[in-house]
Formats: sequence, structure tokens, C-alpha cells
Amino acid sequence: MLLSAARRGFTLLEMVIAIAIAGFVVAALYGLFTMQSRQFLFQDIQMEMHQNLRFGTDVLSRSIRMAGFNTNGYVNGVMGSDGTSGSSVDASQLQVVIPWDNDGTNGTDAITVVYGDPSTAMNTDYSVLEPCATTSISFQPNRNGNQTKLQQFDTGDLLICYDFAAMGNTESYLWDITAVDAANGTISVSDLTGGIYSDFDDVCPATENLSPIMRCAKGQVLTFYIDDDDDGTGPGTEDHPVLMMDMNFNWPNDDDVPLVDNIEDLQFEYCLEANLGGADCDTAEQWKNDFTANRTADVWAVRINMIVRSSRIDPAGLYTNSRPGLANHAASSSTDGYYRQVISTEVSVRNLRVL
Repeated sequence: MLLSAARRGFTLLEMVIAIAIAGFVVAALYGLFTMQSRQFLFQDIQMEMHQNLRFGTDVLSRSIRMAGFNTNGYVNGVMGSDGTSGSSVDASQLQVVIPWDNDGTNGTDAITVVYGDPSTAMNTDYSVLEPCATTSISFQPNRNGNQTKLQQFDTGDLLICYDFAAMGNTESYLWDITAVDAANGTISVSDLTGGIYSDFDDVCPATENLSPIMRCAKGQVLTFYIDDDDDGTGPGTEDHPVLMMDMNFNWPNDDDVPLVDNIEDLQFEYCLEANLGGADCDTAEQWKNDFTANRTADVWAVRINMIVRSSRIDPAGLYTNSRPGLANHAASSSTDGYYRQVISTEVSVRNLRVL
């Protein structure tokens, strides 16, 4: 008995053709899905790197731009150039911009900047004449919101004062804060005289007095560096480099603050006023990788060079790359699967331009 056309099934040839067409469609859809997934992953990685670069650049730019505020380009007292606060060799003034250049041979650069926090700036009490050997600095708590500012200070902080009425020259001083009495307007500080800080003794001997009016603020001594080793200090490793911030000139240390992940390289260059020649930092010859400490007030601008890499390598293993050269740090000769972005930005050190 013959079946009608409406009741007939598929032939073998028709089934093969249908399966082949379906296979092509599934393969095309899978390829499109794979391509879109890789594109989404790439965009996610690029966005992560862009955000890390933007945050790192913003923090560095704001801090470097503030370098030297409430100072005359250097500071006398604690944290001389050897970086300790109780050493008898503290005979060197603390520069407000300190370069740490690795000469392009063994890793990343670092930078230390010193300034007074402008939100806490206030004048000392003009009616109180403090000796150079003072252990307290007095303010008028009921004037200009000083009491609110005083409440932002705490034991263990730094007090930085700009003595713009010093005889013969302006001076800047840095004390360790030992106690704060906001109600009475008194900040207790460590004694800087007596030979421990000979740089302070040179400008303010124990037998003399500080000026009646100084402008003081909470002192900030910040060092930015990259932790990229497995030494057990800090969160950074070779596979997970981290941009760090030290706040007490004692780095690297476990109390340092991690800022941004996966910052692979950090290089600084400096445009010095003596090299300008009437120009404005627009030629390569005007930019130096380092400078001597006694030229800190000569720093016109700082160029921040930074490399960020992805938090993971290309999962498909199709992408290979190597760390590019940056400033005087030569490029890496080994390749890997990390994506990278590079940024360079120039920051005017505006507070040093007026010194």
C-alpha cells in the first residue's frame, strides 16, 4: 500500500543534509559566541587597566603638585636625608622632592614628596614667644576655625611650620607630635635641639626663639614606590606588583598603604629650572632622571611614566607581549601573555616655582 505524500518521512539524504546545515549553523553561532566572549574579556581587561592607570596617576599627580606647600623647599628637624627620626646623624635637611632613581638597571623608581596639608593650615599664637627648644606650639583655638583644624591632629602625626619671619631667611621646621590639646590650642612636640638634629640647631639654636607667627599644618612625608618582590613585606609580588604609599619615610614596611594593583613599572623624570634656558620643559635635554638633593627647589615639573598590566594573562594563550622600555629603564627581553598600557603625564610643581 502506497503512503500519501503527507505521511511520508524524511529520506536518509534529507536527514544528512539537515544535520549538516544544523552543524554549520551551530558552528557559526559558537564561533560568534567565542569571538564576542573574547571581545568582552578584552574590553573588561582594558577597562580594568585604564581605571588602575587613572587612579594611580591621579594620586601621584595631586601629591607631587602639592610638594613644598608650607615650606621654603626644604625642612629642618625630624626625618633628615637618612630617613630616621632619632638618629644623631640627622644633619641634612629634608628635601621636599626626593628622587629615587634605579639607573634603569634593576627595577622601578620611587619618589618622596613633603608638604603641609592645606586643610589644616593655621597661624601660631602671636602672643606666645616660643624658644627654639620648645616642646609645644601654641595656636588661638577660637579664631578662624582653628579648633576644628586642631582636632584633625593626633599623637604620632607630624607638624610642619613655615617661619616666614625668620631673620635673614625663611625656614621650615618639622616636629613629631607627642600630644594635642585642641581646646586650649596647644600641640606638644619633640624637642629638636641638643645636637640630635644639627640641621635644626644651625638655623634655630637652643638659646634663640622661634618667630612669633608661623604658618603650621599637618606634615605629609609621602613616598610612592612599587612593591614587586616576594620578600614577605607588603602585598606585592613579581606576579602581582602593587603601587604603594609610605607615610613615615620608612619603606618598604608592612604599615605602608597599597594603592593600585598591577602597576608594573614607575619611572620619574624631572625638569629643572636651571636647564630651561628660557623654554618651558619642551625638549628631551631638559628632562633628567635624577638630580642632586640640594637642587630640590629647582624642580620645575615632574614627568610620571607608568606601565600597568592586566591582572591575568590571555586565557587563550594567543597573545604575547613584553614590558616596554620606559624613561631610562630598558625593555624586558622576555615575553608573556599580559596586556599592558602605558601613560606619561607631566605635573607642574607649582609651590616650588614661587620660592
